[in-house]
This record gives sequence, C-alpha cells and structure tokens, in this order.
Amino acid sequence: MKKWLAVIAVAYVAVQLLVVTPRMGLGWDEAVYVSQVNPRVPAAEFTAPRARGIPLLVSPIVVLTSSVTALRIYLSLASGLALYLSFGTWLRLRLGAVVPLAALLFSSLWLAIFYGNEAMPNMWVAFGAVAAAGCYLQITRGEGGRGALAGLAVSVGLVALVRPSDSLWLALPLLAALLLVRRGRRGLALAVIGGLVAGWVEWIAEAWIRFGGLAARWQAAAADNRTGLTSSLIKHARALDGPLLCRPPTACGAVLMPWLVWWITIPLLAGLGLYAARDRLPEVGLAAATGVSLALPYLFFVDYAAPRFLLPCYALLAIPIAKGADWMLTWRPRVVGVGLVALGLAAHFALQGLALWVSNPMRLATRKADEVIAGRLAAMGLTRPCFLYGDDAVQVAYYVGCRSFGVRVWPTTPALPRPLASTAGEHVAVIARGDAVPAPFLRTWGKNPLTRGWTAYLP
Repeated sequence: MKKWLAVIAVAYVAVQLLVVTPRMGLGWDEAVYVSQVNPRVPAAEFTAPRARGIPLLVSPIVVLTSSVTALRIYLSLASGLALYLSFGTWLRLRLGAVVPLAALLFSSLWLAIFYGNEAMPNMWVAFGAVAAAGCYLQITRGEGGRGALAGLAVSVGLVALVRPSDSLWLALPLLAALLLVRRGRRGLALAVIGGLVAGWVEWIAEAWIRFGGLAARWQAAAADNRTGLTSSLIKHARALDGPLLCRPPTACGAVLMPWLVWWITIPLLAGLGLYAARDRLPEVGLAAATGVSLALPYLFFVDYAAPRFLLPCYALLAIPIAKGADWMLTWRPRVVGVGLVALGLAAHFALQGLALWVSNPMRLATRKADEVIAGRLAAMGLTRPCFLYGDDAVQVAYYVGCRSFGVRVWPTTPALPRPLASTAGEHVAVIARGDAVPAPFLRTWGKNPLTRGWTAYLP
C-alpha cells in the first residue's frame, strides 16, 4: 500500500500546482506569517492568537526570495510529503486499502487542495494529528518502538507549534485513551506531554516578552477569536462551498443543499466505518474521537466560521469513512457495494472539483488586484519608509514593503485612528474598496482612484 499512498501524494502535489496556480497571491493571514521571516519587508502585526510555527515552516524559502510562486511550489511539495508521512504512520496497522483510500478522500477535498500550498496552520494541524494518532496506535500494538514514540512527540509538538490551542484538543483524546491502554502507557503519556511542552515553549515565552504574561495573552487571543460558549454550525454549513471566512463584515452565502447533504453524510459514513471496524474498534475509534475533539472548539466555542478550521477533523474522519467503504466492497452481491462506493466517490469528486472550478478564478483575481494596487501606489510615490492602512492593507503592504494595519471595520469618528498617529517620517496612504469615503477622518485627504473598485487616500 506504500506505493498507492505515494501515488496519491504525488497526484496531490500535481493537482495543487495545476489547479491552484502558483501565481496565487498572498492572503491576509499569509502576509502576516510570511512577513515575520522575510528580511526585505517590515513584519506585520503579530497578534496574540498567532504562533510562530508557520513562519518557521516557510523560512527556508522566504529568507532567500520574496517570490510567491517559489513559496507556493515549496509548500506544495512540503504538503505532499506531509500527506505521505502522516497517513504512512497508519500503514503498520495493516488496514489494507483503508489508508491510501483515506488519504485520497482527504486530499481530494477542495479545502485540502487549496490550503496545501497556503502559508496557513490548519493543514499542518491535520497532518500532525493524523501522524500522532497513527504513532500512538503503533505503540499500543507493540509495533512502533522508540521511533513511534519520537514520532508521536514530534507530531504533537508540530501541532502545538503551529496552533497551540488545537494541540490541547488533540492531546485530550490521546490522554483519555490511556485508560484503555495496557501496553506502553507511561511512554505514551510522556510523548504526548513532552510534545505539548516543546511546542508551547515559544508561545509562552513570547507571551511574557510581548503580551505581559501568559494569562494576558490568552485573554487577548480569546477576545480576538471571539471565543465563548456558542454554536457556529449554521455558519460552517454556509461556508461549505467556498467562502474562506464567515466573520463580520464578510458576508457568507446560503446553505446549499448538495453541500449540506455531503456534510451530513460524513458522520453517517464515519459511523458505518466504526461498525465495520467493530473487530478493531480501538484503532478506528481513536481516529474518530480525535477528529471530533479537534472540531468541537470551532463548532461550539468560536463565534464565526472558516471551512479550514475543520480540516483536521476531515483528515481523521477519512479513516473510519475509508474503512466503511472498504467493507462495502465485500458486500454480496459485489456489484451493490462496488456501485455504491463508485457513486459516492464520483459525487464527492464532482462536488469538490466544482468548488475549485467556480471559486479559484475569483480568488486569483482578488489577490492579483492586491499586486496591481501595490504597483499603482508605488507609481504614486509611496516609497519606503511607509505605512499603509485600510482594506487589504496587510497584503498590499507586503508587496510595497511598508508597515501596515488592516481594517475589518472602519472607524466612525472623525478622530485619526491610533495606528496612523505614530507615522512620523513615513509616507502614508489609506486604501479602501469602492468610491464612497469609508471613514470621516478621510474627508480632507486627497482621493485617488487606483483600479476598478479601489481608491487611495493621501494626506
């Protein structure tokens, strides 16, 4: 099965490079992460919830070049390797075709294809979680040895490094499962806790250096992410077909029936897989429990939705779903099971492909506009040292080489916003979508059209 898993990983890289073009510009969060390690541009504001794992991941290429194309190719290759290595930890469990089929199901998601070469943390949480569960199960079966213990610690540490809060929800089912483990309990506990500690060290140290302590940073992160007991199920349902963020002031679409059916089918098929694996329930059950655990905070403790939040859940639930599909292939008459699996895969591939076909050109055009705006601003005389404020300011500033402050909600008072009050000696510009003046303080500034739907304001 190693060969089939390798073929799927190579195909995953190829689809990324062909479908999600390497010319795709940077998103807001990407510009923040990448700017931290690019010596040629000022670092964007690094807010409390963020972690340094993604800057560390992209640093080998970003320190050498500012080329976004080179970054995309690098991340595509890295994510393909990570797909192979993470699902590869399950090959020792001798699940047959389940492992490559699970990798195929996950890697064919439009989300996995789009975010495979994005400088974002969620895919790497998914890879780390799959690898952690696989290494954990190797140890419980007495097949992993020290290599599996090291793999478990590294996988948990990777998740903690790129998304610290997610690592807690990953560790929860792994530690709870120790109550059912008879073999290697001490080593498992040490590996999980050691991985957590190693991954959290940097985030905790930065909390004391920049945010006034761990409690202060945790509170700031919670406020920024709008956490608290809530339910964002409907918002996630509205984001299934492609909006990257459902958070005010960003509008999200309606709930589309084909996507809702696809989403509801996931837990049903995972349940079928658990039934099919009743003779090996601890193994497939751990994947399901860990996937559900990683989804819970985003469904019930974060008051907005982004489809990428559920990538780790989808990756882990792909294993019981693949187990259920593999079991269906043994049904009699054989044509029934084969037909149902083929029909399900065809519907899945069609839906994911349609999402990419419809949404990618729009995203490419939107991000290309940021580069065009950066060129227009440079032509207007915005040169270093400079400060850029407004819509998409973080992304555009990365291309111009300015400090920046991105705006989600414009100020409603005539007073100058605080970020613009300390720009002495810098060239300053404000950019906004549309022709209407977005804030009272800009009424006395010079108004300059940039490109269709964009305006620059200069003091």
